[in-house]
Amino acid sequence: MGMKRRDFCETTLLGAIAALPAFKARSASSAEVLSKIGDIPAVKLSGEPTTIPAAAVKDFAANFRGRLLTANDPDYDQARRIWNKMFDRRPALIARCSGAADIQRAVAFSRERDLLVAVRGGGHSYPGYSTCNGGLVIDLSSMRSVRVEPMDKTAQAAGGALIGDLDWETQQYGLATPMGTVSNTGIGGLTLGGGYGTLSRLYGLACDNLISADLITAEAKLLRVSATENPDLFWAIRGGGGNFGVVSSFEYRLHPVGPQVLVGDLTYAPAQTRDVLQYCGEFVARAPRELTVYISVRPDKAGALFPVLEVCFVGQPGSGEKVLQSLRAATKPREENIRALDYVKLQSQDDGPTLSDSAEYEKVGHVSELTPALIDAIMEERRGLGLGFVGGAIADVAPTETALAHRQELFMLGMGAEWKDPAENEGKLAAVRAAWDKLSRFTTGFYANLTSTDQKSGDDNFGPNRTRLMALKKQYDPGNLFRLNANIHPAE
Repeated sequence: MGMKRRDFCETTLLGAIAALPAFKARSASSAEVLSKIGDIPAVKLSGEPTTIPAAAVKDFAANFRGRLLTANDPDYDQARRIWNKMFDRRPALIARCSGAADIQRAVAFSRERDLLVAVRGGGHSYPGYSTCNGGLVIDLSSMRSVRVEPMDKTAQAAGGALIGDLDWETQQYGLATPMGTVSNTGIGGLTLGGGYGTLSRLYGLACDNLISADLITAEAKLLRVSATENPDLFWAIRGGGGNFGVVSSFEYRLHPVGPQVLVGDLTYAPAQTRDVLQYCGEFVARAPRELTVYISVRPDKAGALFPVLEVCFVGQPGSGEKVLQSLRAATKPREENIRALDYVKLQSQDDGPTLSDSAEYEKVGHVSELTPALIDAIMEERRGLGLGFVGGAIADVAPTETALAHRQELFMLGMGAEWKDPAENEGKLAAVRAAWDKLSRFTTGFYANLTSTDQKSGDDNFGPNRTRLMALKKQYDPGNLFRLNANIHPAE
């Protein structure tokens, strides 16, 4: 379910970034480029400019199995791009890792030089955390292997794997684990931030289905984390984001799914909007867990709002037909297109390009109840928005059982904007923020994977888990090396 922020030290970077080596001949190989490299201007964690000596870069490359890219590399401009076109940043180095040892080397290199660090999996971070200006990007995009153990109903996936990689392999055995709904999203950031998706009401969040992970800490140590090994870190990475290290491998619990599920849209007239919202407000608490509903409230050509219920039932089709017939009878849609669809196709039907040609911005928050006052506010908001059913198995996990504290809410509320002209950036951001200000009072926090916020809101979002998370951050990352995320500050 499912979007941004300014780099925290951007204003101090301009001089250093301007001095980055110019883009050079496309015919040169990476080895040739590195052999001719000079000292590289870069940026420290503090935002202060620094220099990486040429000898240090060459030594790094000599002990790195993957590919190290500088601004001189012919593939640099392509490699530095991430999905959201709003972010056009120029890292000093991009370390495209081949495995855990490369990640350890990259973390150690960054830590030794106090370099700004970003971690890229699928590059799909809405707030742009997958890249940085003047720092080192630890790029896992080459690490996409997936291994399924069908008898044990588990899967092992490398840290750079995409949702589509995992879904494709697991569905060969009629299995799946909860993931997001855009298949070219990376599993890493999604899982560490929580991971909501079509299966979550039935089977929980992605992080709830994590059995273990291989984590490289800020000290460049490789730790196995699970319920029995380093359990404090295992608790923290399930909702605490990338604050505690880089995950090179995830192990997931799998469940029987598909191969086909029942999906489609129920579309209504503008005059039905309030009634549909009111019905969904009371239906969500008794809806079967196999059913996920996303309520899209959209303006028509005349500006009148009308609702569309995007539904998915992942249980037996016969049971799904009965549930949907009851929903139809209660809400009387004017159009519908319910059909059976392969789960893999469902997961990819909303995919855009891996690198979008648009900028996007979104605000997303948790909602406990669809109150009359919230419905009034939705009816007054003319730009349109979305509400997704959550609850179910998500709420079976106590707020303090994992780092993700938002468990009892019944809805996820979101709104955003998409545009192509960079000149519109400030205006679009301001418009979404102004609209969200009217709705945020109905929310009890935000979903870190899809929205950016100020530090105070970020701290508040962890609720009863904040103190424990800050203590663990101090223990495992006291220098806040991993800060490009929904950041947890080390305890004082």
